[in-house]
Amino acid sequence: MNKRVAAVLVAVLLGAGVGAGLGYGPLLRYKSEGVLSMEIGTAEYKRFAELAKDAHTVRQFLGVTPPQGLDPSQIEKLVRDLPRGEWLKPVPKVSKVDAKELPDVLLQMEQERGKALVYLGVSLNNSAHDPQQAADVATWMGTYFKDVATREAVRDQVSRWAAENLQFSDRARERKLKWEFDIEQAQNRVTALKKVISSYPDAARRESQQVVDVRKDNEKFMSPMAQLVGAESEMIDIREKLQKLEREMAQQAFAKALIGETQTALGQARSGSESVLKLADVIVRFDKEAKTEAQREKLSSLAADVSSISARFLSQAQFIAQPSVPSRPERPRPLMVIALAAVLAGALAAAFLWRDALVRMLREPGGAKA
Repeated sequence: MNKRVAAVLVAVLLGAGVGAGLGYGPLLRYKSEGVLSMEIGTAEYKRFAELAKDAHTVRQFLGVTPPQGLDPSQIEKLVRDLPRGEWLKPVPKVSKVDAKELPDVLLQMEQERGKALVYLGVSLNNSAHDPQQAADVATWMGTYFKDVATREAVRDQVSRWAAENLQFSDRARERKLKWEFDIEQAQNRVTALKKVISSYPDAARRESQQVVDVRKDNEKFMSPMAQLVGAESEMIDIREKLQKLEREMAQQAFAKALIGETQTALGQARSGSESVLKLADVIVRFDKEAKTEAQREKLSSLAADVSSISARFLSQAQFIAQPSVPSRPERPRPLMVIALAAVLAGALAAAFLWRDALVRMLREPGGAKA
């Protein structure tokens, strides 16, 4: 009996040793968490998150900005872990608890003030064997998400530039032809009215009336002089519209070449910050080619769009809760692993050593019933 007890104690000690090896080895994990401030909407978060969880995007950014202190095997583990998406989740401006406590009026005011930017930012977490490494990689994840958001925002902005440019080109010629025809019609009316006035001099001495719309049915009740003034006023209005349209056409023609080059430049960029720099380079190059005030105005508008993206996703996006170096490991903690391994080893050893007695105990109730 003493030998069996001693064997069980030995098994407990061995189990504790194995538990210590596991608890302070592969199972020892430290978790670091942080919150990155970045006001975004639901659709934006879904786009950014899907891109951030893409293995190709992860590898591409790792090739440009790898985390410090990781060996190749740890880099590969990071490539496998990030696509799972467990490291990232949005932080709503108004939580479910807040929504229950806030009055409906205040909640509605908060939502309107946010302009559909329902998320305050994103929460990031990382687990590693070393606590400092856990914090460093969590910080790198924040940089990575900012870069992904910047790159996607730039891509979306250039796509909208291209779509607006194409849509404008499709409609501009139609509008120009229509307004040129309207001017021709108004000119014909002016010519005809001048003939009427010269044929009937007394009509020119009649009191003029205020012209509201000479194309209405009440036109025939106005004096020829009032109709003439109205037709010439209409021509002035259409010429102003046509002049504005031609100015916009010149701007869009100038922007079309720029958009083409930005699309090429984006294809060469390997990160979000690099895509912003490449767009800025294209705009600077075209600034030297801008010759008219209209071209410079359009260029300033495009530059403002790029500057807004850079400020929003690169400058303003910062950690409001910096990933800290964890002081305690995640569960199961080493002592718990040691205790569980010791108990399990002891129980298995006892079951093996007293197997005959256990078999008899299991058979006795069956034999009694028989």
